[in-house]
Amino acid sequence: MTATTRSADDVRLGIGKVLERLREEFPDLTLSKIRYLESQGLVRPGRSASGYRQFVQSDLTRLVWVLRQQREHFLPLRVIREILDRAGGVAPPPESEVRGSETRDDQERMVGSVSMTLEELAATLGVVADVVARLEHHGLVVAQSAGRTSVYDESALLAARLAVRLLSLGLDVRHLRMYLIAAQREAGVLEQLLVARVASGDSASRESAQHDLEEVVETGSRLHHLLLRRSLTGLNR
Repeated sequence: MTATTRSADDVRLGIGKVLERLREEFPDLTLSKIRYLESQGLVRPGRSASGYRQFVQSDLTRLVWVLRQQREHFLPLRVIREILDRAGGVAPPPESEVRGSETRDDQERMVGSVSMTLEELAATLGVVADVVARLEHHGLVVAQSAGRTSVYDESALLAARLAVRLLSLGLDVRHLRMYLIAAQREAGVLEQLLVARVASGDSASRESAQHDLEEVVETGSRLHHLLLRRSLTGLNR
């Protein structure tokens, strides 16, 4: 065991070879993405005497874990780094990627604590910045003003996460506008129905209206899902 472990860890790969090995699972991975993950402290390859990066097997294992967390859970890099730091820099076991309570807790803690630049959001999603810019241009992702710059919060992250998934399934950004338009129309109708109760000045009425609104949104989403599936039955024949 010792000899085998030493042999695996003694194999040192340049960044090009690392990209070649990982692209089978992560076809969109680029050299710049690997360098960016290094700059964020998520992988720490050694250096040769001439300054070239040298990755060992533990570095590859860590990279794969980080990339899977981004792809499957869309955790911010900051949260991924915290998980790794708590694990002593070692990638957690595979089961924690999907079912681990620690990962779920970190996802819940992410809400209300996300503040990313466009480049950071793109890196978290595993896409180029132009994709995020296009989503924002079409109103699907909204940035928040933070002084002289713009940042993206957890709402933008989750919206972008879903949008990127739909893009990977063959939809185009312009197709995604139908979801935005439908949501805006639905919001307009609900506002007209509930505005009187919300503006009544009665705290009990406002609380009741808010509760009803949440139930309407949830029930309406389920009805929309059912009607959409029924409308698409012809494709399943």
